[in-house]
Amino acid sequence: MTNMSRRVFLKKIYHAMVVCGAAQFISFSELLKAADKKDDNKPYIIWLHGTSCSGCSTSFLDLEGIPVVDIITKFSRIMFHPDLSLATGNTVIEMMNHISASNIPYILVVEGGIPVELPHACLIGDKPFKYWVSKLASGASACVGAGTCATLGGIPAMHGTDTGSVTLQAYLESQQIKSPVINIPSCPMRPEHLAYTLLHIVYQGTPPKLDKKNRPIKFFGSTVHERCVYYADYQEDRFATRIGESGCLLKLGCQGPVTRNDCLINGHNGNTNTCIRAGHPCIGCASEHFPRRIMLHSYNDKRAMTNKKYQWRES
Repeated sequence: MTNMSRRVFLKKIYHAMVVCGAAQFISFSELLKAADKKDDNKPYIIWLHGTSCSGCSTSFLDLEGIPVVDIITKFSRIMFHPDLSLATGNTVIEMMNHISASNIPYILVVEGGIPVELPHACLIGDKPFKYWVSKLASGASACVGAGTCATLGGIPAMHGTDTGSVTLQAYLESQQIKSPVINIPSCPMRPEHLAYTLLHIVYQGTPPKLDKKNRPIKFFGSTVHERCVYYADYQEDRFATRIGESGCLLKLGCQGPVTRNDCLINGHNGNTNTCIRAGHPCIGCASEHFPRRIMLHSYNDKRAMTNKKYQWRES
Protein backbone atom coordinates (compact mmCIF):
# COMPACT_ATOMS: atom_id res chain seq x y z
CA MET A 1 0.00 0.00 0.00
CA THR A 2 1.33 3.45 -0.90
CA ASN A 3 1.98 5.72 2.07
CA MET A 4 0.31 9.11 1.85
CA SER A 5 0.30 12.15 4.06
CA ARG A 6 -2.71 13.04 6.18
CA ARG A 7 -3.46 16.03 3.94
CA VAL A 8 -3.31 13.95 0.73
CA PHE A 9 -5.55 11.35 2.32
CA LEU A 10 -8.08 14.02 3.33
CA LYS A 11 -7.96 15.51 -0.18
CA LYS A 12 -8.91 12.12 -1.58
CA ILE A 13 -11.77 11.90 0.89
CA TYR A 14 -12.87 15.41 -0.03
CA HIS A 15 -12.85 14.48 -3.71
CA ALA A 16 -15.17 11.57 -2.89
CA MET A 17 -17.39 13.99 -0.99
CA VAL A 18 -17.53 16.30 -4.01
CA VAL A 19 -18.68 13.34 -6.10
CA CYS A 20 -21.50 12.55 -3.68
CA GLY A 21 -22.55 16.21 -3.52
CA ALA A 22 -21.55 16.95 0.06
CA ALA A 23 -19.14 19.77 -0.83
CA GLN A 24 -21.97 22.29 -0.79
CA PHE A 25 -22.19 22.22 3.01
CA ILE A 26 -18.63 21.37 4.10
CA SER A 27 -15.44 22.97 2.74
CA PHE A 28 -12.01 21.40 2.70
CA SER A 29 -10.88 23.62 5.58
CA GLU A 30 -13.92 22.50 7.58
CA LEU A 31 -13.05 18.92 6.69
CA LEU A 32 -9.58 19.42 8.16
CA LYS A 33 -11.13 20.71 11.37
CA ALA A 34 -13.62 17.84 11.42
CA ALA A 35 -10.77 15.35 11.11
CA ASP A 36 -9.31 16.78 14.30
CA LYS A 37 -12.53 16.30 16.23
CA LYS A 38 -12.26 14.18 19.31
CA ASP A 39 -14.11 10.89 19.13
CA ASP A 40 -16.48 12.12 21.85
CA ASN A 41 -17.90 14.66 19.39
CA LYS A 42 -18.49 12.23 16.54
CA PRO A 43 -22.00 10.76 16.25
CA TYR A 44 -22.58 7.04 16.52
CA ILE A 45 -24.20 5.00 13.76
CA ILE A 46 -26.10 1.79 14.45
CA TRP A 47 -26.93 -0.22 11.33
CA LEU A 48 -29.47 -3.06 11.45
CA HIS A 49 -30.42 -5.64 8.84
CA GLY A 50 -34.07 -6.66 8.48
CA THR A 51 -35.68 -8.54 5.59
CA SER A 52 -33.01 -7.86 3.00
CA CYS A 53 -30.29 -9.51 0.94
CA SER A 54 -27.53 -7.23 2.31
CA GLY A 55 -27.18 -5.77 -1.19
CA CYS A 56 -27.29 -2.20 0.11
CA SER A 57 -24.40 -2.88 2.49
CA THR A 58 -22.49 -4.49 -0.37
CA SER A 59 -23.13 -1.45 -2.54
CA PHE A 60 -22.04 0.80 0.30
CA LEU A 61 -18.74 -1.04 0.71
CA ASP A 62 -17.95 -1.98 -2.88
CA LEU A 63 -16.48 1.28 -4.17
CA GLU A 64 -13.20 2.08 -5.86
CA GLY A 65 -10.70 4.73 -4.77
CA ILE A 66 -11.59 6.16 -1.38
CA PRO A 67 -14.63 4.18 -0.22
CA VAL A 68 -17.58 6.08 1.17
CA VAL A 69 -17.22 3.98 4.32
CA ASP A 70 -13.89 5.74 4.97
CA ILE A 71 -15.68 9.07 4.94
CA ILE A 72 -18.18 7.81 7.46
CA THR A 73 -15.73 6.08 9.79
CA LYS A 74 -13.36 9.07 9.72
CA PHE A 75 -15.98 11.58 10.79
CA SER A 76 -18.45 9.45 12.70
CA ARG A 77 -18.39 6.17 14.59
CA ILE A 78 -20.12 3.03 13.37
CA MET A 79 -21.02 1.41 16.66
CA PHE A 80 -22.56 -1.66 15.05
CA HIS A 81 -22.93 -3.04 11.55
CA PRO A 82 -23.79 -6.75 11.04
CA ASP A 83 -21.21 -7.15 8.27
CA LEU A 84 -18.44 -4.94 9.62
CA SER A 85 -18.46 -5.25 13.39
CA LEU A 86 -16.32 -7.77 15.20
CA ALA A 87 -18.65 -7.67 18.19
CA THR A 88 -21.18 -10.51 18.43
CA GLY A 89 -23.57 -12.11 20.88
CA ASN A 90 -24.11 -10.53 24.30
CA THR A 91 -21.62 -7.77 23.55
CA VAL A 92 -23.92 -6.39 20.84
CA ILE A 93 -27.02 -6.76 23.01
CA GLU A 94 -25.39 -4.94 25.92
CA MET A 95 -24.15 -2.18 23.63
CA MET A 96 -27.59 -1.56 22.11
CA ASN A 97 -29.27 -1.63 25.50
CA HIS A 98 -26.71 0.83 26.83
CA ILE A 99 -26.95 3.37 24.03
CA SER A 100 -30.76 3.28 23.92
CA ALA A 101 -30.88 4.05 27.66
CA SER A 102 -28.31 6.87 27.47
CA ASN A 103 -28.33 10.40 26.11
CA ILE A 104 -25.62 9.61 23.55
CA PRO A 105 -26.65 10.95 20.11
CA TYR A 106 -26.80 8.31 17.41
CA ILE A 107 -28.23 7.69 13.95
CA LEU A 108 -30.14 4.49 13.24
CA VAL A 109 -29.78 3.00 9.75
CA VAL A 110 -32.21 0.21 8.87
CA GLU A 111 -31.56 -1.91 5.80
CA GLY A 112 -34.47 -4.12 4.79
CA GLY A 113 -38.04 -4.26 6.02
CA ILE A 114 -39.47 -5.11 9.43
CA PRO A 115 -41.00 -8.65 9.55
CA VAL A 116 -44.01 -7.87 11.73
CA GLU A 117 -45.91 -11.11 10.99
CA LEU A 118 -42.96 -13.47 11.44
CA PRO A 119 -41.38 -12.40 14.75
CA HIS A 120 -38.70 -15.08 14.74
CA ALA A 121 -37.30 -13.78 11.42
CA CYS A 122 -34.22 -11.57 11.78
CA LEU A 123 -33.93 -12.18 15.52
CA ILE A 124 -31.24 -10.23 17.38
CA GLY A 125 -30.42 -12.17 20.51
CA ASP A 126 -33.72 -13.55 21.72
CA LYS A 127 -35.74 -10.48 20.72
CA PRO A 128 -37.70 -9.88 17.48
CA PHE A 129 -36.27 -7.43 15.00
CA LYS A 130 -39.19 -5.04 15.53
CA TYR A 131 -38.35 -4.87 19.25
CA TRP A 132 -34.91 -3.47 18.49
CA VAL A 133 -36.20 -1.09 15.82
CA SER A 134 -38.70 0.35 18.30
CA LYS A 135 -36.15 0.54 21.10
CA LEU A 136 -33.43 2.20 19.05
CA ALA A 137 -35.60 4.39 16.85
CA SER A 138 -37.22 5.99 19.89
CA GLY A 139 -33.94 7.53 21.00
CA ALA A 140 -32.31 8.14 17.62
CA SER A 141 -31.63 11.66 16.40
CA ALA A 142 -32.57 10.39 12.93
CA CYS A 143 -33.66 7.10 11.34
CA VAL A 144 -32.48 6.29 7.82
CA GLY A 145 -34.20 3.71 5.63
CA ALA A 146 -31.47 2.27 3.39
CA GLY A 147 -32.72 0.83 0.11
CA THR A 148 -36.09 0.02 -1.44
CA CYS A 149 -36.94 -2.83 0.95
CA ALA A 150 -36.68 -0.46 3.92
CA THR A 151 -38.41 2.48 2.25
CA LEU A 152 -41.00 1.15 -0.21
CA GLY A 153 -41.40 -2.55 0.61
CA GLY A 154 -39.50 -4.06 -2.30
CA ILE A 155 -39.13 -7.80 -2.75
CA PRO A 156 -39.77 -8.81 0.92
CA ALA A 157 -43.20 -7.14 0.75
CA MET A 158 -44.32 -8.94 -2.42
CA HIS A 159 -47.70 -10.64 -2.38
CA GLY A 160 -47.45 -14.20 -1.09
CA THR A 161 -44.52 -13.74 1.27
CA ASP A 162 -44.92 -14.85 4.90
CA THR A 163 -42.94 -12.24 6.81
CA GLY A 164 -45.45 -9.40 6.64
CA SER A 165 -42.53 -7.10 5.91
CA VAL A 166 -43.29 -3.38 6.26
CA THR A 167 -41.23 -0.29 5.66
CA LEU A 168 -39.35 1.54 8.38
CA GLN A 169 -41.58 4.61 8.16
CA ALA A 170 -44.81 2.60 8.20
CA TYR A 171 -43.66 0.66 11.23
CA LEU A 172 -42.60 3.73 13.19
CA GLU A 173 -45.91 5.42 12.39
CA SER A 174 -47.80 2.35 13.62
CA GLN A 175 -45.86 2.54 16.89
CA GLN A 176 -46.29 6.32 17.12
CA ILE A 177 -42.53 6.85 17.20
CA LYS A 178 -41.83 10.44 16.18
CA SER A 179 -38.12 10.28 15.33
CA PRO A 180 -37.37 11.87 11.92
CA VAL A 181 -37.15 9.41 9.02
CA ILE A 182 -35.10 9.81 5.84
CA ASN A 183 -35.90 7.38 3.03
CA ILE A 184 -33.22 6.41 0.50
CA PRO A 185 -34.76 3.99 -2.03
CA SER A 186 -33.01 2.10 -4.88
CA CYS A 187 -32.17 -1.57 -5.25
CA PRO A 188 -29.45 -1.53 -4.22
CA MET A 189 -29.18 1.78 -2.40
CA ARG A 190 -26.74 4.22 -3.96
CA PRO A 191 -23.88 4.70 -1.47
CA GLU A 192 -23.46 8.35 -2.46
CA HIS A 193 -27.03 9.03 -1.36
CA LEU A 194 -26.39 7.61 2.09
CA ALA A 195 -23.03 9.38 2.46
CA TYR A 196 -24.61 12.72 1.59
CA THR A 197 -27.48 12.17 4.00
CA LEU A 198 -25.28 11.14 6.93
CA LEU A 199 -22.79 13.93 6.36
CA HIS A 200 -25.61 16.47 6.18
CA ILE A 201 -26.95 15.28 9.53
CA VAL A 202 -23.46 15.27 11.06
CA TYR A 203 -22.39 18.74 9.92
CA GLN A 204 -25.66 20.63 9.58
CA GLY A 205 -27.50 19.02 12.47
CA THR A 206 -30.55 18.42 10.29
CA PRO A 207 -31.56 16.02 7.51
CA PRO A 208 -31.25 17.28 3.93
CA LYS A 209 -34.32 18.84 2.34
CA LEU A 210 -36.89 16.08 1.84
CA ASP A 211 -39.93 15.55 -0.38
CA LYS A 212 -43.37 14.42 0.83
CA LYS A 213 -42.14 10.83 1.01
CA ASN A 214 -39.10 11.82 3.09
CA ARG A 215 -36.65 11.29 0.24
CA PRO A 216 -33.75 13.75 -0.27
CA ILE A 217 -34.95 16.13 -2.98
CA LYS A 218 -31.36 16.48 -4.22
CA PHE A 219 -31.51 12.92 -5.57
CA PHE A 220 -35.21 12.18 -5.93
CA GLY A 221 -36.60 15.53 -7.05
CA SER A 222 -36.99 14.50 -10.71
CA THR A 223 -38.14 11.39 -12.52
CA VAL A 224 -35.77 9.26 -14.55
CA HIS A 225 -37.95 10.11 -17.55
CA GLU A 226 -37.31 13.85 -17.21
CA ARG A 227 -33.55 13.33 -17.47
CA CYS A 228 -33.61 10.48 -19.97
CA VAL A 229 -31.18 10.37 -22.89
CA TYR A 230 -34.17 9.29 -25.01
CA TYR A 231 -36.44 12.14 -23.93
CA ALA A 232 -36.26 13.79 -27.37
CA ASP A 233 -37.32 10.48 -28.94
CA TYR A 234 -40.28 10.37 -26.57
CA GLN A 235 -41.33 13.87 -27.63
CA GLU A 236 -41.09 12.91 -31.29
CA ASP A 237 -42.99 9.62 -30.79
CA ARG A 238 -39.99 7.50 -31.74
CA PHE A 239 -40.33 4.30 -29.72
CA ALA A 240 -38.20 1.17 -29.71
CA THR A 241 -40.16 -2.03 -30.25
CA ARG A 242 -37.47 -4.42 -29.06
CA ILE A 243 -34.30 -4.34 -27.00
CA GLY A 244 -31.44 -2.96 -29.05
CA GLU A 245 -33.45 -0.62 -31.25
CA SER A 246 -32.99 3.13 -31.03
CA GLY A 247 -35.75 5.27 -29.61
CA CYS A 248 -37.65 5.78 -26.36
CA LEU A 249 -38.04 2.59 -24.32
CA LEU A 250 -41.47 3.46 -22.90
CA LYS A 251 -43.34 0.79 -24.88
CA LEU A 252 -40.92 -1.85 -23.64
CA GLY A 253 -42.09 -1.29 -20.09
CA CYS A 254 -39.76 1.52 -19.02
CA GLN A 255 -40.60 2.72 -15.51
CA GLY A 256 -38.79 6.04 -15.90
CA PRO A 257 -41.99 8.15 -15.82
CA VAL A 258 -43.00 6.81 -12.38
CA THR A 259 -39.52 6.50 -10.82
CA ARG A 260 -37.73 9.32 -9.09
CA ASN A 261 -33.96 8.93 -9.05
CA ASP A 262 -30.80 10.63 -10.32
CA CYS A 263 -29.23 7.53 -11.88
CA LEU A 264 -29.01 9.16 -15.32
CA ILE A 265 -26.95 11.96 -13.78
CA ASN A 266 -24.86 9.80 -11.44
CA GLY A 267 -25.06 6.15 -12.39
CA HIS A 268 -24.21 3.02 -10.48
CA ASN A 269 -20.71 1.77 -9.67
CA GLY A 270 -18.95 5.12 -9.79
CA ASN A 271 -21.21 6.36 -12.61
CA THR A 272 -20.17 3.44 -14.79
CA ASN A 273 -23.62 2.56 -16.08
CA THR A 274 -27.34 2.40 -15.45
CA CYS A 275 -30.30 0.53 -16.97
CA ILE A 276 -31.18 2.97 -19.74
CA ARG A 277 -27.59 3.73 -20.71
CA ALA A 278 -27.13 -0.03 -21.17
CA GLY A 279 -30.09 -0.06 -23.57
CA HIS A 280 -32.61 -1.63 -21.19
CA PRO A 281 -35.79 0.00 -19.88
CA CYS A 282 -35.65 1.44 -16.36
CA ILE A 283 -36.82 -1.31 -13.99
CA GLY A 284 -38.08 1.24 -11.47
CA CYS A 285 -35.98 -0.02 -8.55
CA ALA A 286 -36.60 3.21 -6.61
CA SER A 287 -40.36 3.29 -7.19
CA GLU A 288 -43.41 1.95 -5.38
CA HIS A 289 -44.06 -0.32 -8.39
CA PHE A 290 -40.92 -2.39 -7.80
CA PRO A 291 -40.72 -5.31 -8.25
CA ARG A 292 -42.99 -6.19 -11.17
CA ARG A 293 -43.64 -9.61 -12.65
CA ILE A 294 -41.57 -8.88 -15.75
CA MET A 295 -38.65 -6.51 -15.21
CA LEU A 296 -35.75 -7.78 -17.30
CA HIS A 297 -35.91 -8.26 -21.05
CA SER A 298 -33.48 -9.84 -23.47
CA TYR A 299 -32.83 -8.92 -27.08
CA ASN A 300 -35.82 -9.72 -29.33
CA ASP A 301 -37.95 -10.62 -26.31
CA LYS A 302 -41.44 -11.23 -27.74
CA ARG A 303 -43.09 -10.47 -24.41
CA ALA A 304 -41.57 -7.01 -24.48
CA MET A 305 -42.95 -6.38 -27.95
CA THR A 306 -46.42 -7.89 -27.94
CA ASN A 307 -47.82 -8.33 -24.44
CA LYS A 308 -49.43 -5.09 -23.30
CA LYS A 309 -49.83 -6.56 -19.83
CA TYR A 310 -46.14 -5.99 -19.19
CA GLN A 311 -45.90 -2.55 -20.77
CA TRP A 312 -45.65 0.55 -18.62
CA ARG A 313 -48.77 2.15 -17.30
CA GLU A 314 -49.04 4.79 -14.61
CA SER A 315 -51.08 3.60 -11.64
